[in-house]
Amino acid sequence: MTAAPAWLRRTLLGAGLCWLAGCATAPSGPVDYSGRLAVTVAAEGDRPAESHSAAFELGGDAHQGHLRLLSPLGTVVADATWEADHVRLETGDGPRDYPSLEALAEDTLGQAIPLGALLAWLQGRPWNGATHEADAQGFRQLGWSVDIHALKTEGALVARRDSPPAVTLRARLDR
Repeated sequence: MTAAPAWLRRTLLGAGLCWLAGCATAPSGPVDYSGRLAVTVAAEGDRPAESHSAAFELGGDAHQGHLRLLSPLGTVVADATWEADHVRLETGDGPRDYPSLEALAEDTLGQAIPLGALLAWLQGRPWNGATHEADAQGFRQLGWSVDIHALKTEGALVARRDSPPAVTLRARLDR
């Protein structure tokens, strides 16, 4: 599967989320977490740095759940739902199907991001789907350093992938 074009990545998670305000969808399930999600990809070679952010609502687990991205006005601009072997992304461009959350992240962002682990990380713990190792800031898992210190005090999770290109995932939770 080829990566989505840059315009689609920007549309889904970039500053241009407002123009999709008319594509609201019905809620897809209970919300476990909501807040602001930001993904920054460092420049590498000729590829410039990228930064994407959106308000989010997240519910479920790695096997079944949903992730909604919202415009600044609160309109749903992208809605991903998943089961064990199927992921569907609904946007203003219509539905797209993927075999996994990782395939969705790689297609829309151009980077592999462990979305399946994100719910566990937001709980301040390693995901039980992969081994981990504790460190001074929290833990390392799936090639990511997950800093959970600010999660308890500020409701903020920061995860960094140091392998090229470096990626930083930040989630600030609503209180």
